[in-house]
Amino acid sequence: MRPPAIFESNESEILLREPLTGFRRVNTMIIETFRKNLALAVLAAIFVLSPLTFKSAAGAVDSLSDADKLCLGCHGYEGMTKELTDGKKLSLHIKGEAFAESVHGAMGCASCHAAIDLKTHPQKTQIIADSRKYSVAMTKVCAGCHAEAVKQNETSVHAAPLPGGRLLAPVCTDCHGSHAIRSKTAYNTCAGCHQAVMNNHEKWLPNAGLHLGVVSCAACHAPMALRMVDLRLYDSTTKTWVVEKQDPPQFEKMARAADKDGNGLDAVELRKLMALINRDPAAPQKSLRGRIELRTDIEAHELTGKAKAIKDCAKCHQQGAEPFQNVTVSIVSADGKPLRYKAQNEVLGSVLSGDSLREFYAVGGTRNGLLDILLVLAVLGGLSVPIGHQILKRIIMNELKRNAQTRAPAAPEDQGRA
Repeated sequence: MRPPAIFESNESEILLREPLTGFRRVNTMIIETFRKNLALAVLAAIFVLSPLTFKSAAGAVDSLSDADKLCLGCHGYEGMTKELTDGKKLSLHIKGEAFAESVHGAMGCASCHAAIDLKTHPQKTQIIADSRKYSVAMTKVCAGCHAEAVKQNETSVHAAPLPGGRLLAPVCTDCHGSHAIRSKTAYNTCAGCHQAVMNNHEKWLPNAGLHLGVVSCAACHAPMALRMVDLRLYDSTTKTWVVEKQDPPQFEKMARAADKDGNGLDAVELRKLMALINRDPAAPQKSLRGRIELRTDIEAHELTGKAKAIKDCAKCHQQGAEPFQNVTVSIVSADGKPLRYKAQNEVLGSVLSGDSLREFYAVGGTRNGLLDILLVLAVLGGLSVPIGHQILKRIIMNELKRNAQTRAPAAPEDQGRA
């Protein structure tokens, strides 16, 4: 339901509505205040006339500053729009809870909207001709904090069309959102636009579904970036990544407890960590599933076209491959980000890691001695059956032939001589 409107703004013109019954005296006081300080008057009026104004301020919204809550006093309502000069409407509705839980929630509204002066807002509003041009222009605000990411994105396949005036080329908010920015998996983010990604990869990539699940898009489409193996906690029962829900968080504490020397988890220490995580026998047991990620997330912005993407299987599927030289163990934190802890790359090939890493084995890339021995035995065992069958068949046939010759009756001339 839309809030009781105190004013409507149209090119700086404010129109007051008739006060509601029972609030005439209150509204008169509000108008007097309105003349002194428009912004505070409007917010006070909404607060008085609508007790539901801050109903969304419960829970996560309580963590916002008082200034941000005042902004949500107007922008927290669905249906709030701005008419653009091209005749279209731009939504000004902000979901308070989503913003509070976003990575920008702690920064506040003014950090990105510094151009807005509360002394003259909202009677003096920004003239916006086109919503898409406005989105492209607002990427300059992102550069204020994310200068390196924006710089790398300028050379990417996404940003290349922008200088030519192709405004539909992706900008920051198309991938990350605007007011509800949270960490996402690269595949989910990319698939939002590249919906045919699975079908396209299945045409040339064996087991495409598994690859897209455990290899981030940027690992192949940012070929100059350094990659790593991130061993992420996985629940094979629910087929989902494990999300840390404890408060305070426990994963890093347990990892440090297992890594006594602080130089990264070795195979023995990784086994101890998994024992701590799976200490409750009644709970679903967790394992580690490897993902090929970029060592620095910021490099994911320097994406190339598919013609330059990595298609050489040996980049991962060979002994000593670059991604396997840097290893981390992680869990998905409550805000969606991977919380990583350093591990030694020996854990990928140790027999002691076999149980923990049953969800991850890259043929040729992870040289797990136990699995290699079992593979050799399996191959030899498979070959021994047909080879053994042929040898045994030949032995039996030769034996039957000799027995037949021994039992054969003597010739007639031989019998006469006898």
